[in-house]
Amino acid sequence: MIGGLRFALARARAATAPLVTLAIVSALAALLVVGVAGLVSAVETREVRGALAAVTGDRARIVLTVDASSSSDATADAAAAALAGLGAGGALTVTVEDGDVVLAPDLDAITADQALTLTDGLAGLRDAVEAETGDRPQESGGLGSTLEAVRDGIETRRGPTTVALGLLGLLTAVVVGAVALEPVRARDAESRLLRARGARRRDVVGLAAVEAIAVALVGAVVGATAGAIAVALATAAAPGILIGGFAVLGIAVVAGVVVAIATARGSDRGSARARAVADIGAIVLLAVVTGLAVWQFVQAGTPIVERGDGAAALDPLVALAPALALGLAAIVAVALATPIARGIAAAFSRSRRVAPVTPLRLASRRPGRHALSITVVAFAIGTITVAGAYQSSLTALGDAPEALRVGADVKVGTIPEDVAAADVAAAGSPDAAMLARSLSAQGADVRIPILAVEAAQLPEVMLDSDGAIDPAAMSEALALPPSDAVLEGDALTLTLLAPPAPPLEFNGELTEQGSPALQVRVTVIAASGAVETFEFTNADVRESEDDNGNAYVEVQAAPVETVTFDLPADDDWTLAALAVGYHPLGYVPGGGEITDVTSGGAPVDLSGFRPAAGTPGAVEATDSGLAFTPESAAGEPFTRAVAPIVPAAVPAVITTDLAASMSLEVGDTIALELIKPDIEAEFEIVDVVPVLPGTATGQGMLVDLGTLSMASPFEIVPTQVWMSTDDPGAVTAAVAEAFPQTVTTVADPRSAENAAGTASAFVLAAVGAVVLALVVLMLRRTRSRDDSRELALFAVMGLGRRRASRLRAQEDLFAVAIGVIGGIAAGAVTAWLIVAPLVRAAYGSVPEAYPIDLRVQPGVLALAIAATVAVFCLIVASVRTPVQLAPLLREDE
Repeated sequence: MIGGLRFALARARAATAPLVTLAIVSALAALLVVGVAGLVSAVETREVRGALAAVTGDRARIVLTVDASSSSDATADAAAAALAGLGAGGALTVTVEDGDVVLAPDLDAITADQALTLTDGLAGLRDAVEAETGDRPQESGGLGSTLEAVRDGIETRRGPTTVALGLLGLLTAVVVGAVALEPVRARDAESRLLRARGARRRDVVGLAAVEAIAVALVGAVVGATAGAIAVALATAAAPGILIGGFAVLGIAVVAGVVVAIATARGSDRGSARARAVADIGAIVLLAVVTGLAVWQFVQAGTPIVERGDGAAALDPLVALAPALALGLAAIVAVALATPIARGIAAAFSRSRRVAPVTPLRLASRRPGRHALSITVVAFAIGTITVAGAYQSSLTALGDAPEALRVGADVKVGTIPEDVAAADVAAAGSPDAAMLARSLSAQGADVRIPILAVEAAQLPEVMLDSDGAIDPAAMSEALALPPSDAVLEGDALTLTLLAPPAPPLEFNGELTEQGSPALQVRVTVIAASGAVETFEFTNADVRESEDDNGNAYVEVQAAPVETVTFDLPADDDWTLAALAVGYHPLGYVPGGGEITDVTSGGAPVDLSGFRPAAGTPGAVEATDSGLAFTPESAAGEPFTRAVAPIVPAAVPAVITTDLAASMSLEVGDTIALELIKPDIEAEFEIVDVVPVLPGTATGQGMLVDLGTLSMASPFEIVPTQVWMSTDDPGAVTAAVAEAFPQTVTTVADPRSAENAAGTASAFVLAAVGAVVLALVVLMLRRTRSRDDSRELALFAVMGLGRRRASRLRAQEDLFAVAIGVIGGIAAGAVTAWLIVAPLVRAAYGSVPEAYPIDLRVQPGVLALAIAATVAVFCLIVASVRTPVQLAPLLREDE
């Protein structure tokens, strides 16, 4: 080292002011980074504890069962030691209950990092216990799968928080690097003198770098420690040591690298052109890297990407893309400051006043003096803009993703075949209910989800997902046209004629077959869109025994069967479809005729009925009704006839992406083969919507359950109930008590809360950016020796002290104005690029087809920017001319 330790210390004492400034700024930078990262970690810990608190039963614990010959206490001690070895000691409570070792989360102690560690570490718990005790316990419980679900949510939401930390981290590096340059500038002449006296370049560079690293390291350690203490006191959870270590190391490295490069460039007089070319090359390289990062961000949408093995990983370049975009925009603002200042000064060139021509000319002639001020102001304002847009977009979205996932306030699924969906709906006593059935059809490449619902109930039951869809419009599009053939009474009467089949000849003898045993299905539609189906049969099924005591079933079919059905009150009903099929327990060839159909004493006109599309068997109109000839085999589908109001193709609403993949538009028809039941039906596209609530991917087709039932030869039984209620908890409890075998789904309020937690990272990043900008402006406001001499010169040349101070303030205010304009523009563009995908990532379960718009609260954002700019202006406008002018002007005499 040049001159040894004494020389280094003396050299440092000569530059005490800039080195102390570097230490203070390093401490502040470490404090901000550790504090923001610690608070983000606290938000994640709150999410983990909330998720674990909501889990009960076996999914909230792990049970280790050992043989009677083994010691439960030894197993518990081994499990606790294994947890401590994972770095999760105290995260789980280890207790012995009835000879079993039970591990459960300690909700007051577990942290997010420990939860992520346990997700993979619990897989080796049995091996660790066996290695310690020699006995291999049996393991049960679902805590591992619960932690995996928690980990997926945490890792997904770390995408937005990493971007926020990247914004703060890059600005921190810029500020620390700029402050680290001040000792280099103060020693510029000294460094050249050392070189002239024979000092090697690497020794000069090494001395300066070591000095900067040592000072920055001390300051960063102090700041990181203070930040850790502050976070621990504020959140009752100590932040990770790695965060502070990385922050301290990063700050020291930035300071050392910047000082080394600046000292190497300044110790020898080089070509100004070469330096300019190098600077331009660096800017071009930054632009290329920024473009690549932004392109990758647009492709991925989040810094958390999936590796080849399925695990989540952080892409640093994607995480820094928004910060790099803001940094490049700040450089562009610096480059445009000179021509803008010259243009405005030229516009006021005829003015004889000092302002604004002189401040603008000064700003245009020395852009380097204001480069850092413009950069930090643009970065701070841009970060505020991005944070405001992200917060507003999250707030506007709210619970919409959960409404999209569930589709209604309460959804009951997996209803068994022996339970009527209508009974489940009645058990919950909701404000409104809608029966549904989830189906699928085989497409060209993938299966197409089809949701069949009671379309008339869509406006009352289905949630609109924050306006993404209009359930009322979809209900209107799926509704059947109004009918003129309204049933006049409150009951419907009809007669089934089943003429006896011809006698069957066997061994020369004729055997009477009797009438065919038939089943009849009658479908009526209300003016409100409700659908009711009635069934009856002419078969009388009886169980009998033969002479040997063997039981058998005897089916007797009546040749004439007349029935009357009461229609639900308070609506106008129309006969929509008739279907006839053979009884499953008896087959006699032949057919049947539906005749004498009346309602309220008035006959019902069946002349317009036609065979349903694709129906088996035959349907013929007779003078008195409709004659049906089903397929001549038991178990075949019903032979159906439909009214004129029933369309030939089932109206369907389809999602945008699915329609595009199938090249479908409104008015097109498509034939699809449904799966379970295996039927073929033709669908007509009547509307296109962005997403379909209640489906796994938000994609699919929506049809009316009644219309699809009339197009199906098989009965389509509802297996879901969607309910609308102001008290989902009470409805869920009532359904669970009456039908415990069903699965009830409700919107999870924690989803929106967890997503909103990521906004705190952006808000904290914006606050940190503003604080760093204030520090820079305060440092720039402090007068150097050259600044003091310039102010003294202006004062004695006729401007006076006050006008000289005002001149300098106006010059600095122009730099602030350029930074503000550049920051708003850059922040708006960056928000347009990143906010929507980051909001989608914050929720984690929002389908790609769901539209997420960029939302901004103009009043709040404008107020935040205005307050920040006002503080900036107050700082730069507080410069004052030195009291003693003569000594400054006579320094060189």
